[in-house]
Amino acid sequence: MTRLPAFTRRPLAVLTAALTAGGILVANPAPAAPDHTTVVGTVPSALTPDITDGTVFAIHDAGSKVVVGGSFKFAQNRDSNTDIPRRAVLSFDKATGKVDTAFAPVVDGDVLDVLAGPTAGTVFLAGKFNTVNGTTRRKLALVNLSTGSLVTSFPNLAFNGLVNDVARVGSRLLVGGTFTTVNGKARGGLVSVNATTGAIDEYLTAKLTEHHNYDGVAGATAGIGAEKLAVSPDGTQLVVIGNFKKANGAKHDQVVRLALGSTSATVSAWNTTRYEARCDYKKFDSYVRDVAFSPDSRYFVIVTTGGPYAGTLCDAAARWDTASTGTSVQPTWINYSGGDTFLSTAITEKTVYVGGHFRWLNNTSATNTAFPGAVARPSIAALDPLNGLPLTWNPGRNPRGYGVAELLVTPQGLWLGSDQPWMGNRKYRRERISFLPLTGGVAPHSTTVATLPGKLYQAGIGTANTVQRRTYDGTSAVGTAASVANPDGTAWSSAKGAFWVGGTLFYGLNGALWRRTFDGTTFGATKLVDPYHDPLWDTVGTGVDKPEGQTYRGNTVSFYPEIANVTGMFYANGRLYYTLSGQAGLFWRWFSPDSGTVGAEKFTVSGATGFADAGSVFVAGSRIYLVSRTTGKLSSATWANGAPSGAWTVRSGPGVDGVDWRAKAVFTGP
Repeated sequence: MTRLPAFTRRPLAVLTAALTAGGILVANPAPAAPDHTTVVGTVPSALTPDITDGTVFAIHDAGSKVVVGGSFKFAQNRDSNTDIPRRAVLSFDKATGKVDTAFAPVVDGDVLDVLAGPTAGTVFLAGKFNTVNGTTRRKLALVNLSTGSLVTSFPNLAFNGLVNDVARVGSRLLVGGTFTTVNGKARGGLVSVNATTGAIDEYLTAKLTEHHNYDGVAGATAGIGAEKLAVSPDGTQLVVIGNFKKANGAKHDQVVRLALGSTSATVSAWNTTRYEARCDYKKFDSYVRDVAFSPDSRYFVIVTTGGPYAGTLCDAAARWDTASTGTSVQPTWINYSGGDTFLSTAITEKTVYVGGHFRWLNNTSATNTAFPGAVARPSIAALDPLNGLPLTWNPGRNPRGYGVAELLVTPQGLWLGSDQPWMGNRKYRRERISFLPLTGGVAPHSTTVATLPGKLYQAGIGTANTVQRRTYDGTSAVGTAASVANPDGTAWSSAKGAFWVGGTLFYGLNGALWRRTFDGTTFGATKLVDPYHDPLWDTVGTGVDKPEGQTYRGNTVSFYPEIANVTGMFYANGRLYYTLSGQAGLFWRWFSPDSGTVGAEKFTVSGATGFADAGSVFVAGSRIYLVSRTTGKLSSATWANGAPSGAWTVRSGPGVDGVDWRAKAVFTGP
């Protein structure tokens, strides 16, 4: 889950009004977003302690300190063998990495969440415990950050089930879990209380009911209620995931959105059927595991476990746009692991981080093996927000164990909580808690595309390997051709389409994609696009017994065998569009210019026909352009919502202005 540090773990709205228990309107402050311009680095900080057992489920950045919750019992300072008893919660100094000797609350059960309290120097603890420092505090407590002592003004609320997650909205604390009563008052997995006094109010009363899977006869069974809460940074909405089938009696299977008003949180009409599948019901009563919002509140991501079941959202990460409406909403994108669990997610301005114990991503329809398109991402990955494909970033974790159970983004970097002692392939010993700073991180590849008026390039004219460019206004004004040097003799006459994005030219040749920088005059060095094979991970064992000897080696995407028949390609909004010889349709796959990963799934643009004669195809602004392989004419049509629309208009050609547009690749460029 995306969590913000102590001074920012609140909605980011400038004036999100919230009613206090006394009925006074309070405006929430507008804290800073993570404000990342790069992904984080791959070398973890050494300023963390070693947690020597259990799993870290919660991390809270409190400024000079970091508070950690989980199922552990002991910790050690770095380079020390001395065990420090810490049952389920500890804090350490961020500057030194040493365990705080003063903060030592004694709890009798796991801590599943930690959150900044209502006043400076306090934190909420939530989880499975019943006592704190010997005093009854069933599942939720407020403690002093300096000593771990109870803040006695926040009472025991006597939850009769687990508290899995908490979130602050103004003066309120929103609580989610598997409880049905709070201090004797009936509640169904959700409740709101005054963050200072603990007084229960009527703001959040939505009732979550019914097991997702368990039917009373067979299968796994678990408590009914909320697993995770995500408040949008603009403070207007709440997404709840968990083990439930209904919210306030209406079907909202495993996920429900609520509108956060000034006086009440109301269940939204937004709904999806995509989490109704049972998947591996014998192992999981519910399979949703985490949810997080983007910093701009435009989308949220849900990650799951559940087993590899085709057509479902089990073992997958999925993006949901908040502007979507309806009762059968579909995700913007899905990334499948092919049989491994996602446990956590956190989102910055540049990427969607995911954690779990997955071996590969972009592994659609696979069952515990690497299918075509699979790329190695052991346990952690950074996804392209446009399409969910993995970015180049790949520090990995081996062994994977249970996996990365918690991710926390802060303005300084990314915290990870897990059950294993290593980062990288047994490279950095960081036991169960690690921090990846922004230092050393790089910005993902630009997705800027060239447009018109501008320059058009033709590569591979006839049997020649020549490249030329012309100015073109997008309608009728075509400039004189000028040659572009081809110093390395690239066989452009054998090319299978090309497109330019963010300073890089991608093109098909010899059954593969290739990439090189191109500034309009000079070509950079050629490089094979092969994210499916990583020399750092290809020979590393996954730790899986069957099949014996399995490594993290990926599998070349099924698009590569199609390249021999590609007649044109272009990039737009996270997608690689292409045409195939003799086929009338327009096809597309997701594509990441950063890693070069091509999506495992092939899609057909609905209603798009007339591309059987395509010699090249490209998009510029609101128009799509098509070169006729037969006549050399250049025509255009309207391009809207990822598809051509309306009639085609001939813009240029041998019989129009004397320009023959036939070439192995025609593309807009710098």
